[in-house]
Amino acid sequence: MGKIQKLPESLIRLIAAGEVIERPASVLKELVENSIDAGATHIAIDIWGSGRTRLRVTDNGEGMTRADAHAALDRHATSKLNAFDDLQTLNTFGFRGEALPSIAAVSRLTLTTRTRDDAQGWQLQLDGGRLLSTTAVGSAPGTTIDVQDLFFNTPARDKFLKRDSTERTHLLKTLQEMALAHSGIHFEASFEGKPTLNWAACAQLAERIGDVWGLSVSKQLVPLDFSQSACAIHGFINTIPAHHPTKAYQWLYVNQRPVQQRMLTHAVYEAYKEWLPVGRHPIFLLFLTVDPAQVDVNVHPAKREVRFSNERALYDVLYAQIRDVFKTKIASSASISPAGSARREWPAMTHPSPALIDAALSLFSAGSLTSTSVVSDHTAREEKAFSVEGVRYLGQFQNLYLLVERGEELLLIDQHAAAERVLYERLLAQAAEARVVRQPLLTPLLLDVAPGQAETIRSYLSELDRLGFSVEPFGPHTFALKAWPAVLPDVRRAQRFFEEIVEALADERPTGKVTIEHEIAARAACRAAIMAGDPISAPEVLQLLKDLGGCERPMTCPHGRPTHLPFSLPELNRRFGRT
Repeated sequence: MGKIQKLPESLIRLIAAGEVIERPASVLKELVENSIDAGATHIAIDIWGSGRTRLRVTDNGEGMTRADAHAALDRHATSKLNAFDDLQTLNTFGFRGEALPSIAAVSRLTLTTRTRDDAQGWQLQLDGGRLLSTTAVGSAPGTTIDVQDLFFNTPARDKFLKRDSTERTHLLKTLQEMALAHSGIHFEASFEGKPTLNWAACAQLAERIGDVWGLSVSKQLVPLDFSQSACAIHGFINTIPAHHPTKAYQWLYVNQRPVQQRMLTHAVYEAYKEWLPVGRHPIFLLFLTVDPAQVDVNVHPAKREVRFSNERALYDVLYAQIRDVFKTKIASSASISPAGSARREWPAMTHPSPALIDAALSLFSAGSLTSTSVVSDHTAREEKAFSVEGVRYLGQFQNLYLLVERGEELLLIDQHAAAERVLYERLLAQAAEARVVRQPLLTPLLLDVAPGQAETIRSYLSELDRLGFSVEPFGPHTFALKAWPAVLPDVRRAQRFFEEIVEALADERPTGKVTIEHEIAARAACRAAIMAGDPISAPEVLQLLKDLGGCERPMTCPHGRPTHLPFSLPELNRRFGRT
């Protein structure tokens, strides 16, 4: 027998499933997309065990006949393609035969379906992709797909799933992606039998944004609407100078499909460039509609990445349209203060002319397909000690840098980075000894969050409490901050910290006790520390230097930026030509 043999069908199915089904959220995405393609106006999702145990999707779409139901469970079966060229113009999400065989291969699946023209429905039961039975049943028009024991026959895949709270966060994010793209569909979902969300069909996208992202985010948004023959762009972007601490509210869709596209995201950042402080991000929900023949959606197995014919043309159009939205706001005010800057007269902006945009779009149509992190202390390099012996304070430059003489050295100290390091180490030291002193807030701070973020923050309540933050649930998607670590002096910034840490934990989902506590402490210290622009007295400077000298790692702030830069007398003499 030769060395090269054809794989058995059962193994082929498992390999194919591995390319598409990464986690329960992948199953949810495929099933909801199938329901949308089937014309559903109401989709109900029921989830148990974070999708590992059971995930059921019920729709009121067109349903399937017995023959179509069997065909949908065969690999490479579809009603959407007849020839290779059809791939270039496909404008649906998927098809029953694309995802179902992959899901069925790694689960115990039951499919119940009925068309409106049939008097009865059909129920197919499968185990690991193997058909067990086909039964006539009474059912409402539409389709229900019940997936149980996901990855029961692929334990290696199951082992790599994250903890339940993380998987629930992925599931909720997937639901938000689908709901925002299809505001005309009624979505409802329950977890462990408890109703979790209920988003009624909306006539306007703005209503759905309020339901999914909450009013605190939606009230910061303004519409963007542009259409020409080659493409259309519509959606919402945040007003200036509004911005956000993380990238959690940055969603881009191409032909209604949620995607990641670096070049177009960069266009948004460039359009906001003057108004974004370091570490802050724009909010956007944008839908691009282009000719499917000009988009390659098969770059990624899960279709999360796409390529365009001449991406630069789309970049220019998106940039120009965002700047045009701001043009009216800027013109209506004599001056605008970009974040972190003093008020000044605003320079006139140049905008691509309609002719230039037309040219870019023509190029797009004719083209061919082309293709701030926090530094953890426990992995940082060893640092030399920071000595404060014999220092003399000289003054403050721009309410930002402290000038200090130390022997034959001139030290430039970043007041914010230095204060950040001191507060960070104090907070962690107190937490390690279980002696964090709390400062009750006169009025609890309330924060409404998205469903996925609510699930995330619940999973980190014990770590927050250990560090001195008394956070309690105050409703399904609302939390109350009732106390703040007394070691952090500026309670005024508690609201900003609360919002940022919720976003950061939801976006980055750190794991491991040390990493989680580091993330929380670093962001809390950043918000409570002396800020750039704050005046500081000479006694406060000397105390800050003394405290910095007592730190274990005084050379950098928790984010990895230097706290100070030394300039030796010989180096200064050399620069001034005295050597």
